[in-house]
Amino acid sequence: MNVSTGIDLVPVARIAQYLADGGDPAAIWAPSELAECDGDIARLAGRWAAKEAVLKALRCGLATVVPTDVVVTGRDDGSPCVTLHGTALLRARSLGLDTWAISITHDAGLAVATAVAA
Repeated sequence: MNVSTGIDLVPVARIAQYLADGGDPAAIWAPSELAECDGDIARLAGRWAAKEAVLKALRCGLATVVPTDVVVTGRDDGSPCVTLHGTALLRARSLGLDTWAISITHDAGLAVATAVAA
């Protein structure tokens, strides 16, 4: 069985600074992610950490995968899920990864996420 994992930690302040400096949210987060987070910086940081964890599981970086091709949303029960599109989906298929599980937490000014793919 082919299994791949990734983990990432993001200071929430880094995301706040990115936005305060005029960074384009649409370059990082899909419309569905922005709507779900509703301006909550900690939740946006969690989504960013999840994207980075997925990229690590894909064994690549932002030079290979467009951030908005990794979409992290919440299920009805509140648990996070990831949907891959475009460059991310092509990379996952090339590695034989089609099943994903992610987890996100944020506390004390940090957001942490893990991703497991098989």
